[in-house]
Amino acid sequence: MGYAVYVEGGALDAPLPQAERPLAPAAVDVVPAPAPVAPRAAPPPRREAPVRTPPEAPATAPEARPPRRGGGLRMPDRLQIALLRASGCNPNDPQTRALMDSWPLAELRANPAAKRALWPQLRALRRKQRQ
Repeated sequence: MGYAVYVEGGALDAPLPQAERPLAPAAVDVVPAPAPVAPRAAPPPRREAPVRTPPEAPATAPEARPPRRGGGLRMPDRLQIALLRASGCNPNDPQTRALMDSWPLAELRANPAAKRALWPQLRALRRKQRQ
């Protein structure tokens, strides 16, 4: 029927069945004692992982590093990208770069009134870009 039959104890620990012998009428039923079960061996002791120390970084003096370029383009943050999208301005235009630098990002993040005041300016920029 496909059912799994569970036996208490280990099935491999049970003694092998004996061949049946006809019993004499005067014989007494004797139940053989179960075979002694050997205790399981203890698992091997766990070894702890060795403590790894991070490799030391080479000591470099600040003057040993190459100088940073000041004229390189920096990646705008998410708020600036959203404002550029809302304004419709070209991000490569120098006037747009000056406009992006004039936006008070910290105040826009903290003050909802500053955001509301900026929206009319962004709409005007978008209208200007369409013309």
